[in-house]
Amino acid sequence: MAKAIRVSSDGATFYKLPGNTGSFSVDGDEIEDTIFGQSYRSNEAGLISWAVSANALYKGFAGYLAKILRTGTSTAMTDEAMTLESGQIYRITDTAKEIWNRKATFVVEDNNVDVTEQVEWFDYLFGRIKFADGYSVTGPVTVTGAYFPTTQLGRGQSYTLTMQAEAVDETDYATAQGNDGHYVYTPGLRTAALEIQGVFNSTEDSKTKLTDREEYVVEIDPAGDGKSIIRGFFKYVSASQEGDVGALEEESISLSLSVPDDDLLYRPIGWRHAPDTTLSQAVRILIDGWINETRVHVQYLPSGTTGQSPLDGIQGEAVVTDISLEGGLSDMNSFTVDLQGSGAYIKV
Repeated sequence: MAKAIRVSSDGATFYKLPGNTGSFSVDGDEIEDTIFGQSYRSNEAGLISWAVSANALYKGFAGYLAKILRTGTSTAMTDEAMTLESGQIYRITDTAKEIWNRKATFVVEDNNVDVTEQVEWFDYLFGRIKFADGYSVTGPVTVTGAYFPTTQLGRGQSYTLTMQAEAVDETDYATAQGNDGHYVYTPGLRTAALEIQGVFNSTEDSKTKLTDREEYVVEIDPAGDGKSIIRGFFKYVSASQEGDVGALEEESISLSLSVPDDDLLYRPIGWRHAPDTTLSQAVRILIDGWINETRVHVQYLPSGTTGQSPLDGIQGEAVVTDISLEGGLSDMNSFTVDLQGSGAYIKV
């Protein structure tokens, strides 16, 4: 059987990563216990940690199809219709106006009555609101504020979207004694950054955007079909250019996630997947684990399946410490996957 790495959100139903390389490692702390009278250094095995790494391809789409966009000029909108998404969540009906200018004044009306104070959060990235659980919607729901049209970000030829998280050690005596001396981790501070390399574009004027320190919403659509996209609040942090005589000038632009100080902000970065997206379910589970700060379950299976004799696979819980994405004109979009094991693993 072919090697496989599979992930799960519940530990019951597993999905295979669409990758072609992966590794498993397990390491124990070395605790020195050399004593008087010994002429060799002595070590005892301490707490144990393990990890799984792999890649994952966004199959079915050539790299040149990727779209990288940023917000343009803020545009006012008035009494835009909203559609029920689920529960107390409503989304703007006109998808061309779903990236909102969070600095604008927003008014939400229910049956022509201002009920903005009943809004629990605003999802400025995807044009959504959530009413407080105790509020009963009459309808119709409308929103007034401002939205952003989008425009191409530079003249990119390749990009790297870094999405990483710290693994915070929460091991204590009782936990370690109960799991055979393994570290236990929980998801910690998350970071996101975008680097684009391509042809120098004076119209983009990256140097001025860096100096102005303006906030932009950036959108990446790896497949170019709108069915799995990521948006976030970013600021320019670096811009450089170089070139040889007689050759095109090349440019490298770096942007970093900028988290607004906004009590009603739903989240500063997020993915949206259409029901018919072709992005692997396994990758979506890892993205959700990173976004929602939840651990996932992982299986590393050298033989491609469980139940081999002798058992050669492992299974355990893990923190998603890296689910970064990169692509290029002549490359497949591919994810980097790093999972920090939490607690003991079992053989499967």
